[in-house]
Amino acid sequence: MLEISLLIQLAACAAMTGIIWMVQVVVYPLFSHLEEPAFHDYHNRYTRQVTWVIAPLMFLEATSCAACLFLGSWSGFLVPTLLLGLIWASTALIQVPQHQNLTPAKVPALVRSNWIRTVAWTARAGFLFSYSLRFLSDAG
Repeated sequence: MLEISLLIQLAACAAMTGIIWMVQVVVYPLFSHLEEPAFHDYHNRYTRQVTWVIAPLMFLEATSCAACLFLGSWSGFLVPTLLLGLIWASTALIQVPQHQNLTPAKVPALVRSNWIRTVAWTARAGFLFSYSLRFLSDAG
């Protein structure tokens, strides 16, 4: 069961890593090119629609992370778990409040602060990939 939880966590993390890089390099920077009237409509639609993609993946990532902690060793999953905590904290305490008051002029601050999640998800994916290779080679 640990193997399945680890692979689910890796898959969800890899998907989120791809999404966060697309958001960081393409989506967020393009927000600043929208004029004020269209900006709010586009941003509101973006936040509603992207939630349908991101929320299930983040939930799957968090639950599979908890399963790995429960089924495996705490020390083995400590770093990726701490990184996931950083991602969730950054999302709740920085990015969500920025989105609630976002204007074209505030987009650069959103892009800068989003590097926290971009780097953390990338590092998490690397750790989980490494753990998966090690775990699966030890099991086989």
